[in-house]
Amino acid sequence: MEIKQLKYFVEICRFKSFSKAADICYISPQGMSMSMLRLEEELGCRLFIRSTHGIRLTPQAEFLLPRAKKILSIMNDCNQFFKNESSSDTVLPLLFSHGTLEEYAGSVISTFSEKHPEVKIKVKECSDLDCDEAVLNEEVEIALTVGPVPEDVFNYQHLFSSNYALIVADTHPLANRESIGIEELKGLPLAVMQGGLRTYPNLRSACCKAGFEPNVQVFADNILLVFYMATKENVCGISTLHLFKRLNMPNLCAIPINSRDFSWDIYQIRKKDGALSPAARQLWQAMSKNKPSAAKK
Repeated sequence: MEIKQLKYFVEICRFKSFSKAADICYISPQGMSMSMLRLEEELGCRLFIRSTHGIRLTPQAEFLLPRAKKILSIMNDCNQFFKNESSSDTVLPLLFSHGTLEEYAGSVISTFSEKHPEVKIKVKECSDLDCDEAVLNEEVEIALTVGPVPEDVFNYQHLFSSNYALIVADTHPLANRESIGIEELKGLPLAVMQGGLRTYPNLRSACCKAGFEPNVQVFADNILLVFYMATKENVCGISTLHLFKRLNMPNLCAIPINSRDFSWDIYQIRKKDGALSPAARQLWQAMSKNKPSAAKK
């Protein structure tokens, strides 16, 4: 059993297609099929059942899949470790929840990189929950995410707070308001992001605390859809002030939502009681020093 065979096997399971897996792995479909045939011969069982409806995994393939992923993950960790060891530079991968880099961490990262040129920071943006999962799975040591943070699995530090905002058309009756309370959202038809972000759970929690369920008409997986729906006078969007300013969309207004129970709070997180590498520890401290106010947890 070879590592490349396991890689091919995992990609076939992922796409349920030999041809798509072959494209990803830069091998011909015939080569992919021969490799899987040899693997099946070595294991003494079938891994895939082909039909007019596509590919179905056999029970043996279902057993092998999580173990193959684990083997590949271990091999990748080993390769990365020894690659880093052979280099004079330290590579520090970081995940940032959408918006946290621009709103808070960008200047910190820039200053840190100037002071520590030997540390090469690899930045990637993703959803709040993906940041959490990557830290728990030890794919990264540190991430910036949006709270609330599960205290039982993370050490964390609050870094920055900003307002959520009600996004409305500039012709909307609320357009001239300087701010709005959470209780005033009752009954308003809303468009809000879901998909791995804490925006909706936080909104629902705040509304329920005020005694009502939010009237969400549109659950979006793209923030542009939230803003597009807000151009309609019968729907209001929920976003953050920083994102509204960033997108600078015409004919829309952002009304800050004043509520202690519904704010956009940035936290840096690491795995509970986990040790940080020297580079990660330095960055954690740099983030801590830059925060306006917060208490360590």
